[in-house]
Amino acid sequence: MMKFIKGFFCTAALTITAATAGAEVPAPCRAVGYTTKTLDSDFSKAGEIFDEANSYKPGYQWYRWNWFKLQPNFELSRKHSDGTISAEGGPHADYGGYVVSAAASPSQASGFVGTAFGGGACIQVKLRFSPVPRTSSEEHPSFWAMSKEHLDGSGADQWPGKNLGFTHFAEWDILEYYKVPPPGFLSSWIDWFGPYIPKGELRISDVGQGELNLPNHSCRRPFCRHAGSFAPKPGAFPSTTDWNRLQTVTGVWVPATADHPGCIQTFLNDDAIAPPYCWKVASAARERMQDFLDFSVIDQHHMVLVISSGTSPIFVRSVEVYQRSARDNVSN
Repeated sequence: MMKFIKGFFCTAALTITAATAGAEVPAPCRAVGYTTKTLDSDFSKAGEIFDEANSYKPGYQWYRWNWFKLQPNFELSRKHSDGTISAEGGPHADYGGYVVSAAASPSQASGFVGTAFGGGACIQVKLRFSPVPRTSSEEHPSFWAMSKEHLDGSGADQWPGKNLGFTHFAEWDILEYYKVPPPGFLSSWIDWFGPYIPKGELRISDVGQGELNLPNHSCRRPFCRHAGSFAPKPGAFPSTTDWNRLQTVTGVWVPATADHPGCIQTFLNDDAIAPPYCWKVASAARERMQDFLDFSVIDQHHMVLVISSGTSPIFVRSVEVYQRSARDNVSN
């Protein structure tokens, strides 16, 4: 177990900013100067936190997944008397039971409601789930984020200079309970790119993108991807971890600048459970086109938070987000 005090992000470039906030700011957030709380979702409290009625109106912090015109499922996500909210995917990996911090809303001029986070964030979630083994084909309890620029279908995920429809967007998997025994986890990054693949697979060269210098690269649906887990495969939880009780998971994302790399890292109860994964600023020179597939695209996008699971639900008590400011977020 890598203790937080042993050098978060392993570089002096990520200077600890003098925090003016109180001790309630999580330690991993304070370490990178993220002391402004920009989201405070406590599902045990009353108020308009979760849009249970699927109104998709502004004013809520969480909605059921309805991206890609998917019909949400009332039965697969709901509030509970113990102050938690649950999410699950149903027997057919039904996204309609997933819960998101931003959702599609055609009635709004912006086309969405909720908040997508930009410019870096420290995200802390308190969650629990039944740690039973999953089959290799089953969805699993997860807390993650994806580029709004892809979810909203606006075309903002277009890779500049590439053929129309050649996308580039980010998925940040803060914590995924591993699918098969022994119990473990993945903390991963996925750099998605290329055209939409409705079925089967294709080769990059088939779509005239040879300049990526990936002549032998083939992609399976729905898009091409370059990815990795920055934890072992799978990582091992501390033996004392009881997922039937609430545990605190924290994901930290610091964007790259000309002076320091960008990094992501995952913590469990304030202890780092995976080494950081880092990249250089997107505008920096790169020798090969595939070097752009280093996850730096996350710094240019806004991340929608996602609570999800398979046929066994995940339960979340609270989600808090700390940032330098809310300036780079988009919300409605």
